Amino acid sequence: MESSRGNGKAGAVAGYGIFFSDGDERNVSAPLEGTPQTNQRAELTAALRALEIVPLDKNIEIITDSNYTINCATVWYKGWEKNGWKTSTGNAVMNEDLVKQIRERIDERTKAKVQTNLTWVKGHDENPGNVAADRLAVSGAMGKRK
Repeated sequence: MESSRGNGKAGAVAGYGIFFSDGDERNVSAPLEGTPQTNQRAELTAALRALEIVPLDKNIEIITDSNYTINCATVWYKGWEKNGWKTSTGNAVMNEDLVKQIRERIDERTKAKVQTNLTWVKGHDENPGNVAADRLAVSGAMGKRK
Protein backbone atom coordinates (compact mmCIF):
# COMPACT_ATOMS: atom_id res chain seq x y z
CA MET A 1 0.00 0.00 0.00
CA GLU A 2 1.16 3.51 -0.66
CA SER A 3 0.63 7.08 0.38
CA SER A 4 1.76 9.98 -1.76
CA ARG A 5 1.36 13.66 -0.96
CA GLY A 6 1.79 15.88 -4.02
CA ASN A 7 2.14 12.78 -6.22
CA GLY A 8 5.03 13.22 -8.68
CA LYS A 9 5.37 16.98 -8.16
CA ALA A 10 8.29 18.89 -6.73
CA GLY A 11 8.32 18.41 -2.98
CA ALA A 12 6.13 15.30 -3.14
CA VAL A 13 6.62 12.67 -0.47
CA ALA A 14 5.49 9.07 -0.61
CA GLY A 15 5.60 6.11 1.70
CA TYR A 16 4.57 2.51 1.73
CA GLY A 17 3.13 0.06 4.18
CA ILE A 18 3.10 -3.72 4.33
CA PHE A 19 0.70 -5.41 6.72
CA PHE A 20 1.02 -9.07 7.65
CA SER A 21 -1.09 -9.15 10.82
CA ASP A 22 -1.63 -7.20 14.03
CA GLY A 23 1.61 -6.97 15.99
CA ASP A 24 3.64 -8.83 13.35
CA GLU A 25 7.27 -7.68 13.45
CA ARG A 26 7.39 -7.98 9.65
CA ASN A 27 4.89 -5.12 9.20
CA VAL A 28 6.55 -2.21 7.41
CA SER A 29 5.97 1.54 7.48
CA ALA A 30 8.64 3.35 5.49
CA PRO A 31 9.27 6.45 3.40
CA LEU A 32 9.86 5.94 -0.30
CA GLU A 33 13.51 6.60 -1.08
CA GLY A 34 14.75 8.28 -4.26
CA THR A 35 12.83 10.01 -7.00
CA PRO A 36 10.30 10.43 -8.33
CA GLN A 37 8.07 10.30 -5.28
CA THR A 38 4.92 8.79 -6.79
CA ASN A 39 2.13 6.54 -5.65
CA GLN A 40 3.03 4.00 -8.33
CA ARG A 41 6.66 3.72 -7.19
CA ALA A 42 5.47 3.36 -3.60
CA GLU A 43 3.02 0.58 -4.56
CA LEU A 44 5.70 -1.29 -6.52
CA THR A 45 8.20 -0.83 -3.68
CA ALA A 46 5.72 -2.32 -1.21
CA ALA A 47 5.27 -5.38 -3.43
CA LEU A 48 9.03 -5.76 -3.87
CA ARG A 49 9.71 -5.47 -0.14
CA ALA A 50 6.99 -8.05 0.63
CA LEU A 51 8.66 -10.45 -1.82
CA GLU A 52 11.98 -9.84 -0.07
CA ILE A 53 10.56 -10.32 3.43
CA VAL A 54 8.70 -13.58 2.89
CA PRO A 55 11.16 -16.51 2.78
CA LEU A 56 11.79 -18.01 -0.64
CA ASP A 57 10.35 -21.37 0.41
CA LYS A 58 6.98 -19.90 1.45
CA ASN A 59 3.96 -19.14 -0.74
CA ILE A 60 2.98 -15.48 -0.80
CA GLU A 61 -0.21 -13.62 -1.59
CA ILE A 62 0.20 -9.89 -2.06
CA ILE A 63 -3.14 -8.19 -1.59
CA THR A 64 -3.18 -4.72 -3.13
CA ASP A 65 -5.58 -2.08 -4.35
CA SER A 66 -3.13 -1.24 -7.17
CA ASN A 67 -4.16 -2.65 -10.54
CA TYR A 68 -1.03 -0.92 -11.86
CA THR A 69 1.22 -3.08 -9.68
CA ILE A 70 -0.61 -6.27 -10.59
CA ASN A 71 -0.53 -5.50 -14.32
CA CYS A 72 3.15 -4.51 -14.26
CA ALA A 73 4.13 -7.72 -12.46
CA THR A 74 1.90 -10.17 -14.31
CA VAL A 75 0.90 -8.83 -17.74
CA TRP A 76 2.58 -5.73 -19.13
CA TYR A 77 6.17 -6.78 -18.39
CA LYS A 78 5.95 -9.46 -21.11
CA GLY A 79 5.44 -6.90 -23.87
CA TRP A 80 8.01 -4.55 -22.38
CA GLU A 81 10.64 -7.30 -22.33
CA LYS A 82 9.92 -8.12 -25.98
CA ASN A 83 10.21 -4.41 -26.87
CA GLY A 84 13.53 -3.92 -25.06
CA TRP A 85 11.77 -2.26 -22.13
CA LYS A 86 10.01 0.28 -24.31
CA THR A 87 6.29 0.94 -24.36
CA SER A 88 4.21 0.35 -27.48
CA THR A 89 4.82 4.02 -28.35
CA GLY A 90 8.60 3.62 -28.00
CA ASN A 91 8.94 5.43 -24.69
CA ALA A 92 10.96 4.15 -21.76
CA VAL A 93 8.93 2.09 -19.30
CA MET A 94 8.16 4.03 -16.15
CA ASN A 95 9.47 2.29 -13.02
CA GLU A 96 11.38 -0.28 -15.09
CA ASP A 97 13.88 -0.76 -12.27
CA LEU A 98 11.23 -1.85 -9.79
CA VAL A 99 9.27 -3.98 -12.25
CA LYS A 100 12.43 -5.88 -13.19
CA GLN A 101 13.28 -6.51 -9.52
CA ILE A 102 9.75 -7.73 -8.79
CA ARG A 103 9.88 -10.08 -11.77
CA GLU A 104 13.27 -11.42 -10.62
CA ARG A 105 11.80 -12.24 -7.19
CA ILE A 106 8.70 -13.85 -8.70
CA ASP A 107 10.84 -15.90 -11.09
CA GLU A 108 13.04 -17.06 -8.17
CA ARG A 109 9.91 -18.19 -6.34
CA THR A 110 8.59 -19.99 -9.41
CA LYS A 111 11.90 -21.88 -9.74
CA ALA A 112 11.64 -22.77 -6.04
CA LYS A 113 8.17 -24.18 -6.76
CA VAL A 114 6.33 -21.77 -4.48
CA GLN A 115 3.30 -19.72 -5.40
CA THR A 116 3.27 -15.96 -5.78
CA ASN A 117 -0.21 -14.49 -6.13
CA LEU A 118 -1.18 -10.86 -6.51
CA THR A 119 -4.78 -10.20 -5.56
CA TRP A 120 -6.70 -6.98 -6.13
CA VAL A 121 -9.02 -5.47 -3.52
CA LYS A 122 -10.98 -2.26 -3.78
CA GLY A 123 -9.12 0.53 -2.02
CA HIS A 124 -10.64 2.38 0.92
CA ASP A 125 -13.43 -0.20 1.14
CA GLU A 126 -12.97 -1.47 4.67
CA ASN A 127 -10.77 -4.45 3.80
CA PRO A 128 -9.03 -4.67 7.20
CA GLY A 129 -5.60 -5.58 5.83
CA ASN A 130 -5.76 -2.89 3.16
CA VAL A 131 -6.86 -0.28 5.70
CA ALA A 132 -3.99 -1.28 8.01
CA ALA A 133 -1.46 -1.14 5.15
CA ASP A 134 -2.79 2.29 4.17
CA ARG A 135 -2.26 3.58 7.72
CA LEU A 136 1.29 2.22 7.67
CA ALA A 137 1.89 3.91 4.30
CA VAL A 138 0.63 7.29 5.52
CA SER A 139 2.92 7.03 8.54
CA GLY A 140 5.78 6.01 6.23
CA ALA A 141 5.23 9.01 3.98
CA MET A 142 5.78 11.28 6.98
CA GLY A 143 8.94 9.41 7.99
CA LYS A 144 12.52 10.57 7.77
CA ARG A 145 14.37 9.88 4.53
CA LYS A 146 18.01 8.82 4.25
